[in-house]
Amino acid sequence: MANSDRSSNMPTIPNDEESQPLVPRGMTRRRDNSVASFLARGRSNTISSLKSGYETVKKHKDEFWLLIIGSIVLYLGFTLAFLPRTSLSRDFRRWHFSKLTKPEAFRIYVEAIMKENKCPEHLSNYTSRTHWAGDVETLEYTVEEMTKLGFTPKLEKYHTWLNEPVRTEVTLWELDHMTFNASMIEDYVVGGASADSSEQVFGFHGYSANGTVKSEYVYCNYGNSDDYKYLIDNNIELKGKVHIIRSGTTSKGIAVRNAEERGALGAILYTDSSDDGLITERNGYKAYPDGPARHESSIERGSVLLSSNSPGDPSTPGAPSKLKQVQRLNATDVIPSIPSVPMSEREVAPLLRHLNGNGIQWTNKGNVKGFQYFSGPSDMGIECQIVNDQKYILKEITNVIVEIPGIFKEQDIIIGNHRDAWTSGGAGAPNSGSAILLEIARGFSLLHQSGWKPLRTIKLISWDGGEQGMLGSTEYGEEHSKALSEGTVAYLNLDVGVVGSILNVKSNPLLNELIIRSSKRTLFKDDPDVTLYDYWKETSGATLGLLGSGTDFAVFQNHLGIPSVDFSFTRDPEKDAVAQFHSNYDSYEWMEKFGDPDFSLHSTMAMFVGVTTLSLAENELLGFKTNEYMVEISEYYNSLYPSISKTFPKDKLIRTLQKNLADALELLTTHSSLDFDSMVDFVRDETQQDYPWWQWNKKLLVLTKLISTNSKLRKLDRYFLSEEGLKGRSFMKHSIFAPDKITGNQGDVLPGLHEAVLSENRQECIFWLETLLTQLDKIVSLLTT
Repeated sequence: MANSDRSSNMPTIPNDEESQPLVPRGMTRRRDNSVASFLARGRSNTISSLKSGYETVKKHKDEFWLLIIGSIVLYLGFTLAFLPRTSLSRDFRRWHFSKLTKPEAFRIYVEAIMKENKCPEHLSNYTSRTHWAGDVETLEYTVEEMTKLGFTPKLEKYHTWLNEPVRTEVTLWELDHMTFNASMIEDYVVGGASADSSEQVFGFHGYSANGTVKSEYVYCNYGNSDDYKYLIDNNIELKGKVHIIRSGTTSKGIAVRNAEERGALGAILYTDSSDDGLITERNGYKAYPDGPARHESSIERGSVLLSSNSPGDPSTPGAPSKLKQVQRLNATDVIPSIPSVPMSEREVAPLLRHLNGNGIQWTNKGNVKGFQYFSGPSDMGIECQIVNDQKYILKEITNVIVEIPGIFKEQDIIIGNHRDAWTSGGAGAPNSGSAILLEIARGFSLLHQSGWKPLRTIKLISWDGGEQGMLGSTEYGEEHSKALSEGTVAYLNLDVGVVGSILNVKSNPLLNELIIRSSKRTLFKDDPDVTLYDYWKETSGATLGLLGSGTDFAVFQNHLGIPSVDFSFTRDPEKDAVAQFHSNYDSYEWMEKFGDPDFSLHSTMAMFVGVTTLSLAENELLGFKTNEYMVEISEYYNSLYPSISKTFPKDKLIRTLQKNLADALELLTTHSSLDFDSMVDFVRDETQQDYPWWQWNKKLLVLTKLISTNSKLRKLDRYFLSEEGLKGRSFMKHSIFAPDKITGNQGDVLPGLHEAVLSENRQECIFWLETLLTQLDKIVSLLTT
């Protein structure tokens, strides 16, 4: 009983204190409520717990670590068992946190272009004032628009040597009396871009020589080599005369150089409306602004730099035009030494009418009123005087570069357009291309904001100084030649974006198939039932042309061996309004009324170039086809073969080299390139193939093959570069493509060999046959190893 009472009176001990010593009865435990004592008690308890836990772990350490390892293995096994099968293509995007699949990227871009068209706004801004090379306002507008889209434009500046007009003058003299003084400007057009007379620009030529000359004159048709031969064969006196030349079959620089070499004191170039096709006043069409025909006061300005020999700043050949880092050279080898000016059809007429009945009559006539197309020269005492006063300066030009970084290194794609023009116009050439470039940038901006990261870096570049002679693009190419050669897979050019209804694509054949595929993915004028390919095939057979001359792809294709494409909508001479290039009438009003009234062709081109770019940027394997390239080379060589045999009929060495080159092309076209393209298709399929995780070694092999194949495709066109370049044109280093040496306008295939045959130069012919053989042997090795 006593025990029971005692038990019932004992205090209850809390559970957390069960391990502590029991406090003897009758003693009261001191309770200290200070923070220090509380922390001390907590520390003591914690240490005790840790010691106890450690002892337990120590006692059962083997079991503990087995449990940890087992848990990890179980987790990894469970995770790996349920990992999805993936392709190398999807892995690239996952590893680099790209949020869009390829189809999503295409869809978002196309929807962006279809949803809105800002080309009218851009074109209006670009053509609102005169914008020569170095213009600040068009530079600021381009930078501002790119910045609005979320990009950070980079500006690269060069100081180029060029000219701006002070005064140009052409007068007619009869027995020392001036009877006509040309205005050298276009007529005022109400509501047109030239409405503000302060914005009108005298007719002048880029890189024309200063001087005043006065003499009798002669009409030399198009001023090409055949025309001059015809004049000489008919004993027409050319030396010491002013030569009047009709623009057309030769570039302006070559036409003036041809005149200079035949003893001309000066040259006048004019545009004859009969070369415009059906759409002329003579055929009953009204002239601009009332109709689609050429205005008779239209003046076609342009550069007389021999850009088909060497584009870019002529004072710094081969080097970028930096203000203090380069030695300036005399540029007489690529610019004329005689003054030259452009004139309108109307204002050249008073001079040409004085030639009627003199000399020989040309079989091809034209539309100059009152002129019967006699050669002259003019009678004694009938003279014309040219005054050409140009201010030559070092002027700062600026390229605007926007970069969208990609996943792959050293595989860049560049889209370029130059923004400068000769007048306040330039709506067709080049600013339709400038507007399209900004639209492409808008589409890519929306993609970028959606979490898109392209596989390949995309660069959008607005060149400066393009009209004078591709100054901005050439200086950029010269400054960055090493990086471009190593890391650029293609250059896409926009210059004359839209001036008519005929799609005109000029391309390196490596890109032909990709371009055709892209046209099939592009809607024509946003019509869901008509692709651009459908329209292209119906209107012009969906044929791709040769890269020629006179625009910004020159440094990329002809100098660095970077496969290039030039995109444009050109005019149908049977139905489209006349695009009055480089005149005040190439205006926004002309585009809005005649060129592309609803700007739907601008939008179509923006979609086409963007889709082509995405096809290059979003596919792991470059979309190049080598067989089509080799076949095209072979076809051109076969067409040249008889001329070689005829020119050097008994030369055994040349015959042997001819045969060896034919055999090499036969091997490439029928075996090496076909087998390589098949292998490329196989690797492409493997890259898209899904594999389970345990076949990681298979993916590694595919990745290795992918890297190797892309490297070969990127190098291939570089193998056609020769260190010496073409004879007399060392800038042009590509053995397959160059501007035609005779005309300067068209492209030439196998130019070195072709020129050697034309000049009947045996050593040059042997050199180029051996060079091509060496290059083709390297390509066979590249494709088969």
